[in-house]
Formats: sequence, C-alpha cells, structure tokens
Amino acid sequence: MEDQATAAATEAERKLREMWRAYKESEEGDVRLRNCIIERYIPLVRRHAIRIRAKLPREIQLDDLISAGTVGLIDAIRNFDPDRGVKFETFCVPRVEGAMYDELRAMDWA
Repeated sequence: MEDQATAAATEAERKLREMWRAYKESEEGDVRLRNCIIERYIPLVRRHAIRIRAKLPREIQLDDLISAGTVGLIDAIRNFDPDRGVKFETFCVPRVEGAMYDELRAMDWA
C-alpha cells in the first residue's frame, strides 16, 4: 500500500515537472498549462489565507484574501524559473502573502 502511494506521489511530481517545462517553453505562457499549475497550488493559497484571516477582524472576508493570493500566485508562476533549483512553494509563498497584505492595505481607509 505504501509503495503505491509513493509511486503515485512520484508520478504526480514527474507530471508537475513536465507541466512546468512545457509552460516555460511555450511562447507566451500557455494559459491552459498555467491554469493547471494554478489548480495544483490553490490549496497553498487557501491555507495561507486562512492563517492570515485568523488574525484579522470579522469584516475581512476569506474569499477576498484568496482572490488576492491567487493574483500573487499567477505573478509567481509567471516569474518562476524552475532551472534555478528552488522549490516553487518556497518562491511563491512570499508573493502570495504579499499580495494578500497589499489587498488588506488597499482596503484600509486609514
């Protein structure tokens, strides 16, 4: 059972690497591939939005943070270079959280 889970995880990682390669080799960034990559990392955006939301007043909506974080994710996808040897998660988290904090600053009238 554990071997099947390991094999499935290895296959998923291989497919993700192949998707990144194809996306970066596409002329202007294939939107279909970019959307597949977004779907893969949306749980990461949601996880960080929930963590940030826990420290905020009730008026701040989780969906607003997720939307802002998704914009940060798209920017991170556009700027990521897989050949540099850095994990995408390490690269994108500061951008996702930064986009959320930028949105919070934009919401604050003071």
